[in-house]
Amino acid sequence: MRFQIDNEYDKLEAVLVHRPGMEIERLTHENMKQFLFEDVPYLRRMQDEHDLFTGKMTEHGIEVFYLEKMLEDVLRDEVSRKQLIDEVCRTANVPAISQELANLSHWDEAKLVEILFGGLTAAEYQGATGQRVASGSGDEEHFLLPPIPNSYFSRDPAVVIRGAAISSKMHYAERVRETLLTRAVLENHPEFSENAIAYGGTDEPTEDRPYTIEGGDVIILSPEAVLIGASERTRSETIELLAGNCFKIGQVKRVYEIPIPTERAFMHLDTVFTVLDRGVVLWYAPVMEPIKYIHRYEPTGDDNPTAKRCQESRSFVDVLRDEFDTEVTIVATGGGTRPFDTREQRTDGTNTVAIAPRTVITYNRNEHTNEALDAHNITNIGIDGSELVRGLGGPRCMTMPLRRSR
Repeated sequence: MRFQIDNEYDKLEAVLVHRPGMEIERLTHENMKQFLFEDVPYLRRMQDEHDLFTGKMTEHGIEVFYLEKMLEDVLRDEVSRKQLIDEVCRTANVPAISQELANLSHWDEAKLVEILFGGLTAAEYQGATGQRVASGSGDEEHFLLPPIPNSYFSRDPAVVIRGAAISSKMHYAERVRETLLTRAVLENHPEFSENAIAYGGTDEPTEDRPYTIEGGDVIILSPEAVLIGASERTRSETIELLAGNCFKIGQVKRVYEIPIPTERAFMHLDTVFTVLDRGVVLWYAPVMEPIKYIHRYEPTGDDNPTAKRCQESRSFVDVLRDEFDTEVTIVATGGGTRPFDTREQRTDGTNTVAIAPRTVITYNRNEHTNEALDAHNITNIGIDGSELVRGLGGPRCMTMPLRRSR
């Protein structure tokens, strides 16, 4: 699979997803805030909704790769398995269990994948290995490895920009393992390993924290231009680093930094802005209309270019018009009407994923947004999402596009 994403709207050919699993059942009303959830989803219904979502993509000829299945393949290689487990345990501050966790005599690859997503308690570790690990609390149900219930939002840990991937650096520690698992697949699975990683590879330790960036903030306008949101989760310093890396390997010519409020309700740019076709966008007006102080990064004119930062004089709409080379049509979240716009922004009405020009997947529940899409002749393929939406993410959040047709 050769990666190629030149924009947000050409026909989608392949995506990477993660089907929600045991990690969701680790959520309780006591720990859900810690794991960045507002409620406790019902797993079986959530899986049904996710299956219908991926089924819609398959019906439209899109090849769906499952992160958990590809991770099983990676774990069959001893060197890759030990490297990943060492990194996971070091990040979780439990290096002492690394050797036993990587020992397949305790569990097979499928069970190990379940653990990497769903977590591992002290009692579960002792039951499988016969070894006791003392926890600070003395509670046998204490997590040695916490679960990562946000991992079904596969857009955030990595994103493809043209022919290269970036491995994200997550803002919250609770999500860091998502990037480790996704990066292990990108770097080591034979289906993907020939593709370049433009940022965040294992050979780039200098680009680690505090340089955070998440895939939901990255929107590809064209083969030459990318928008990146400076948000709650993505830092301006990281955008500059990423821009320089993309310029060095010739992926794009311009990167725009778009500031959005650093609030949980607007955690990523794609919660308030998505692209439906060339020159057609969906946005949440209360955030996007006031946008100003845009920065533009361009490559310095030398053999080893870095990113040159300058203040953008054009309005955001003018930037879009110039980059799309056409007039811009704006569809407003909730039809632009209060209170439906704010209600449906919260339930990810803006967070659509285009699977072809003017054809998007949406949540059925966002009726006013979907009516606005209909009025602009945008085909919206609705899915139920009463459980999926509880993690505060929509169809775009749940997909990492790998390839679109040129």
